[in-house]
Amino acid sequence: MAYSDYGAYVFRNGERRRDKEDVALFASDEETFGMDSSEIGSGSRIWVNLLHLEKTGKDPSWENHIYHGIMGDGNIRVACYKQGLPDICELTEDGIHRIEYKTKKEGEDYFKFRYEYDDILFEYKGYHFRFESGELYIAEMTEPDGTQWRCEYNYSYGARFEE
Repeated sequence: MAYSDYGAYVFRNGERRRDKEDVALFASDEETFGMDSSEIGSGSRIWVNLLHLEKTGKDPSWENHIYHGIMGDGNIRVACYKQGLPDICELTEDGIHRIEYKTKKEGEDYFKFRYEYDDILFEYKGYHFRFESGELYIAEMTEPDGTQWRCEYNYSYGARFEE
């Protein structure tokens, strides 16, 4: 399936963050676009990000991958892509690391099918996470200071389909 068949909306404290839609995990707008990208259309952001990766010689591995939605501005971020479980990533002095989290509860698997799972709730370093599957995939993160993030994503949904 093509990347452009999917999309996301990202919100911080209820306000839309277009600059967190269709971007790389830790790339800044200034680094990639030379400006605030919130007014640049989603499809354009995808291609500019891909061109930036090529220009800078960065490998399009998961650290540099273009995700549909990114939650967080600090060293811990959540990356949402297609219909899968979100990745929780932490930037440290040693690089970017994926944070493993439980996909089982009391001996049962959270997954019913490949992209269907029961609500997943957990905490890491004072951050609280909730992931939900269904007709709409929802990822939520509450930072230790109370900042609330929400990403809604799925097939034929989100910023990519406003254009």
